[in-house]
Amino acid sequence: MQPNQPHTNREVTDRSQLKTNQRDITLLSVSPEKALVIACDSCGGVGQKSADLVQVPPEITGYYTCRVAIMEVLAVGAGIRLVIDTLSVEWEPTGRRIMGGIEKCLEEAGLEKAVAINGSTEENFPMTQTAMGITVIGEVGSEALLSGVSEEGDWVVTIGLPKVGHEIVHPVDEEVLSLTNFLVLRDQAGVKDIIPVGSRGIAHEAQLLAALNGLQVAWHQSLSVDPDKSGGPATCAVAAMTQGAYEILSEKLTCPLHPVGRLVP
Repeated sequence: MQPNQPHTNREVTDRSQLKTNQRDITLLSVSPEKALVIACDSCGGVGQKSADLVQVPPEITGYYTCRVAIMEVLAVGAGIRLVIDTLSVEWEPTGRRIMGGIEKCLEEAGLEKAVAINGSTEENFPMTQTAMGITVIGEVGSEALLSGVSEEGDWVVTIGLPKVGHEIVHPVDEEVLSLTNFLVLRDQAGVKDIIPVGSRGIAHEAQLLAALNGLQVAWHQSLSVDPDKSGGPATCAVAAMTQGAYEILSEKLTCPLHPVGRLVP
């Protein structure tokens, strides 16, 4: 099974300006040496209210929504400074429980004591469906930005499996890219660009990764993962890496790794 090829390549990010929204982040230059990295995510209909379509504890809603934006910011090498939660539910008990999931996410990422948190809840009207948004703001030096740093010949690899809704096993899904594994991936020598996979699937994110580097993806003839399936709350990621990095990570990580192609001109 092979994905459709993109119609055109996108332009490579101008790293001197450090401003782009080509991927699910915004890079905003604040000085010649530094940029803000901003990512956000939203979730609706997932919780334990009467109109929720997917019934899970609110802690799960908070955890997975937060981790999407956290992974987007960490993926480009930024340090996280602020997390803003906008909860369209009452604080007690739903908002408090969602916040518990957000705090668990920050703890797992080693950020619970280093990040400022702000937010709001809906106290004027009774809500019958869970809804929330999250915004994460980080900071990165222009020379440390990990975006558009891949090269011709790098392997394109998926880490974790794309899952959504009830497909995700709670409380722990060994097939999902955990934050712990994500940090190992990010810090591994030989790993270049990393893009968490959302609702548009592996193919979209892999093609975007290639385009950010002025390249294309040469897909393997046979793929063991569905390239067009939604990754839900970033249950997997695509990354460009050397063959050596892939072999090391195959031993280090507990979730599945699948090479899907290579970067070519």
